[in-house]
Amino acid sequence: MYYIAHRGWVRNHPENTLEAFAAAWAAGMDGFETDIRCDRDGVAILFHDRCAANGLPVNTLSRAQLSEIQGYHVPTLSEALATFPTAYWNLELKSADCLDATRSVLEAQAQPFKGLISSFHHQLILIIARDTTLPCALLMANSPARTINLYTMLASVPRPVGVGLVFDFEVASGEQIAELTRQQVPCWIYGLQHADEYATALTWPLAGLIADHPEQLPGLKPRVA
Repeated sequence: MYYIAHRGWVRNHPENTLEAFAAAWAAGMDGFETDIRCDRDGVAILFHDRCAANGLPVNTLSRAQLSEIQGYHVPTLSEALATFPTAYWNLELKSADCLDATRSVLEAQAQPFKGLISSFHHQLILIIARDTTLPCALLMANSPARTINLYTMLASVPRPVGVGLVFDFEVASGEQIAELTRQQVPCWIYGLQHADEYATALTWPLAGLIADHPEQLPGLKPRVA
């Protein structure tokens, strides 16, 4: 099971920054979840919100302008991958306009991408599933009435690498995760809020856990510099 820091270690650093990722890596996390948007110039950058702190849409600003507004360095996807080449990445596509830029960055990498591409925009994931062999997953904020219907839809995607699912803990169940895992659908969990929820999720057959509070993960071993 991969331990993934949601936007990095954000207790002491701005989210989705190289500093937040470095702190999570030093703490012993396997990798990071981060959010992909495009700036005004079509560059894939790491930023969660649609708008900057001053209310302007991110896609109307250059990365330099956005960094100045936010008061910290907003990294590009290329920069982050190069800085942490052995980390496991969960790249969440926040909008349709960042799909091509993200794919271009990944295709330009000297080594195969180690990670997962996810999105609430399920059509983007189905495009990736159809056109590439990149690991990908649908982000789920709701629970399907019948898990088997969800599996049937996923099985209809012709590809050598299966499509996974990333569930909000609040709508997931151990039985559902176990059923999907038996059908060889990798499952991930996010949205855990306290120690009891972490303890419950760690009993499920998950591919990975995306932690907002990584300090609550048992057995986390800091890396020696």
